[in-house]
Amino acid sequence: MLNSCRLSARRLVKTGSKCSKTSYRSYSDKVRAFPFGVSKEKAIADLSLSVSMYTGNEVIGTFLRSVFPSLNLQALRPTRVLPTYIPTWIIDAELEATVWTKKRDTDDHHSKETALVQFGFVFPPLSTLSLMTPNLLNVDTVPWSEDLRKHEGDDVLCLPYSIMPFQLPDLARSLSVPNSNIARVLRLEPSSLKENMLAAYPVLIPVYLAQYSVEELSDDTTHTLSAFIEAGFPGGRSVVEVLPGVETFFKTFNIPVPPLFIRGPHMALIKSFATVRSMIGRNITLQHRMLVERWVNRAMREDTALQAYRDRFFGVSEAEAARKIGTSWSDPRIRPFVKDERAANWQWLQDGSDLYLLRAMLQVYNNKREPAGLGGGRTNTVRARARRHLGQAADRGVGEGARGEKAGVAVRL
Repeated sequence: MLNSCRLSARRLVKTGSKCSKTSYRSYSDKVRAFPFGVSKEKAIADLSLSVSMYTGNEVIGTFLRSVFPSLNLQALRPTRVLPTYIPTWIIDAELEATVWTKKRDTDDHHSKETALVQFGFVFPPLSTLSLMTPNLLNVDTVPWSEDLRKHEGDDVLCLPYSIMPFQLPDLARSLSVPNSNIARVLRLEPSSLKENMLAAYPVLIPVYLAQYSVEELSDDTTHTLSAFIEAGFPGGRSVVEVLPGVETFFKTFNIPVPPLFIRGPHMALIKSFATVRSMIGRNITLQHRMLVERWVNRAMREDTALQAYRDRFFGVSEAEAARKIGTSWSDPRIRPFVKDERAANWQWLQDGSDLYLLRAMLQVYNNKREPAGLGGGRTNTVRARARRHLGQAADRGVGEGARGEKAGVAVRL
């Protein structure tokens, strides 16, 4: 297991070499893979260009070689390349919790209420980088099979699933008071958190891991540098380690040192894990929804967060984690990542929003009920209409029982 859960290309290459020599990884039939969508040579050309740009090694030759592959020019090339599948969880969930909210910072006090939150979430077991992009989501997955262990004649490194996501709500419920303060205008009551639905899709994301021998231009020393490039679609992001000399240069001018150099489309999404699709409550605003999203993303960027999660719920040893995970694949909340399955879950979530709003409307009508003889007839008529609306929604499949039947892939907890 990695000493740190931050996705370092060098650590992945070293860990990958160990895994490929010591064990033969097999996956559940629920696992789906994004196939390799770019050839090895094209990936090497794009990744080498990124490495040359960030290190200053063979820049001109590498650029011309990437534009004109047939030219016999001296260019930067990796000393080692590994096609690899990175295990990742994609999650759809609906949570309900008591929150304390303010509409504005200037408000005198918080208001207590129940909020319903629906979100999509990327949970990578080996990294604090998100390798899920809109480009990749447009690619259809394929069922895992032994044929995927080979790509263009090379053995594909298949890294194991080291954790599962179902203990995340338990982790949230155990948050301390300071850690449950999402922002000045929003505070979570951790013990109140309840998961209404959670569906987890295990997917394999293809990348090329590579090592380069490069010269440090400041002192002519040679370093082994690690990098990788996304391979599920053409033009994926390149991620490159920062050389010690570059790090020193940044610090000399008091410039923040990036942990990794990243090049390619959707660079900002490399640290984005959560998308809050809906957050409903009496005083909930768009600001609150965005604050929750940022709060989750900030937590996932912590270098030690994933390691601490694994140690707490799956044990500190590789063998213990493998044993606990191996017995969990029959969990019905684990679903194959296919369009029909996910569409049913999204419909379930939409129905959940409708049902929650209808209940809130009914509660408002009850709270505002007028005393008998003072317009009570009109209020009763309004309440009757609301109840009819709720009944019609249930007939359409929005009611609790119907939601469960419709979303056979979504398990209500």
